[in-house]
Amino acid sequence: MAKLSAHGKEIGRINYTTYSKAYMQDGTILKNSGFGWKVFGKCKINPQEVYEKALTQHKDFIGKRPCLAAYRTHLHALAGMGKAWKLQAAIELLGDDVDGIWSEVCDGYGDNVHASVEEIEHLVKLYNDSVHEADALVE
Repeated sequence: MAKLSAHGKEIGRINYTTYSKAYMQDGTILKNSGFGWKVFGKCKINPQEVYEKALTQHKDFIGKRPCLAAYRTHLHALAGMGKAWKLQAAIELLGDDVDGIWSEVCDGYGDNVHASVEEIEHLVKLYNDSVHEADALVE
């Protein structure tokens, strides 16, 4: 497992749906999917340029997908980056079964997401909107 402080100053961080990437001063790119930081890769050129290019691409991607941006914002507000993967997986697997999603993610013994059924229902609606948006962009 990697740690942020071992790679110098953090240039920047980009948060995706279920993981986060940190671009470090020494050229290392670290990724955290909720299970700690892992080395994702190394930059062969200036790390600042690599980060700025990735950030620009990410902003362009999200700019064309406002429903996905709203879904991500709500997902991270409910679950945080550490548990977003769990909630995302439940939504993908269980679809519109809001009670099932709530039971899987919020009513277990271990690492729970603290959300109401209504919040999960709203998140599922946002997810479905983002899926329809992605389908429309493909067509």
